[in-house]
Amino acid sequence: LRMHRFAMVLRERRKKHGALELYLPETKIDLDEDGKASGAHVVVNTESHQVIEEFMLAANEAVAKALSDKELYFLRRVHTPPSPKKMLQLTQFARDLGFQCDSLENRFETQRLLKLAEGNPARLSLNLAVLRSMQKAVYSPLKEGHYALNSDNYCHFTSPIRRYPDLVIHRVFDQLIAGKRPSGDFTQLRVLGEHCSEREKRAEKAERELVKLKLLGLLNDRIGTVMEAIITGVEDFGIFAQGVELPIDGFLALEALPADRYHYDPTAHMLWGHQEENQFRLGSKIEVEVARVDLDRRELTLKLSSTGRAGFSLRAATDGEERATSTRPAGRSGGERSGGQRSGGGGKKKGQGSFGKGKPQSKFGKGKKPKRN
Repeated sequence: LRMHRFAMVLRERRKKHGALELYLPETKIDLDEDGKASGAHVVVNTESHQVIEEFMLAANEAVAKALSDKELYFLRRVHTPPSPKKMLQLTQFARDLGFQCDSLENRFETQRLLKLAEGNPARLSLNLAVLRSMQKAVYSPLKEGHYALNSDNYCHFTSPIRRYPDLVIHRVFDQLIAGKRPSGDFTQLRVLGEHCSEREKRAEKAERELVKLKLLGLLNDRIGTVMEAIITGVEDFGIFAQGVELPIDGFLALEALPADRYHYDPTAHMLWGHQEENQFRLGSKIEVEVARVDLDRRELTLKLSSTGRAGFSLRAATDGEERATSTRPAGRSGGERSGGQRSGGGGKKKGQGSFGKGKPQSKFGKGKKPKRN
């Protein structure tokens, strides 16, 4: 009980100092005895998790401050501030979604906005946009602080069995305890930091690919599955959507939408047709059907469901981090697009996007794995 109270005090203190906390649900895959995906679930951020997290953050910061006070070079966890240009773009993006906010160059305004988005259908889209506006946290001996935590001194110390940078810090303390002064060669630490940062990036990419592949393998046996989804991206060539019960990301090309003449409004993040019901906006809920799975290309193609039923229920989650698509369909330009037949989406025409391979075109469309502190 005392640990919980103390952890909540630490948590509130961090928030008052302007620490940013993003809503980025983590996916865990459920496997059967043969190693095939049988479902997926979200790792719930319980108060028990929060207690552990707060003490880990406090320990990492205390260790970094102690080493900094000794004027030693060591492997820091650095998160540099975002560029003003990106924060201005983020501010406009948030306003386009309907959120009232001042400039998000102010971290406290960003913090307020993230709180305001709780319970809003566009919450995930907004949090991903905030994430993509930030720099990538890296390992470096440079004293540049940690922007998201609003900390001058921070390092990774608490997980030496799974992260090499933590082990490096433990070795520094071993030398200090033995009465020796660590060499702390700046050049060597800089090279090591770049190496560890690159390996971390590769590991995160491999993890994303594994989760994606397992979920696609699950749906590959269930073509025609109907499920509810949230629109997570809108472009002039189609929409991206993430399932609710099984939140894997997929793509609906214009040909997968009801036949109509569609207008793309980038400011409102919306595709709308002449028929009133044919309106597709970021954050809206739709019912989709699995039309096609391409395991080799890591692509999931969806189409709108006409059954009016949702017939697939699993414990949910995916990181939803890496939406992607090919370039826009060839031969199309201007503000209006023609949708295809209702049953479209099962195949892909040349130049037409399905989820998973190419890169999206919007400012906030490039997927990234959530940064770890």
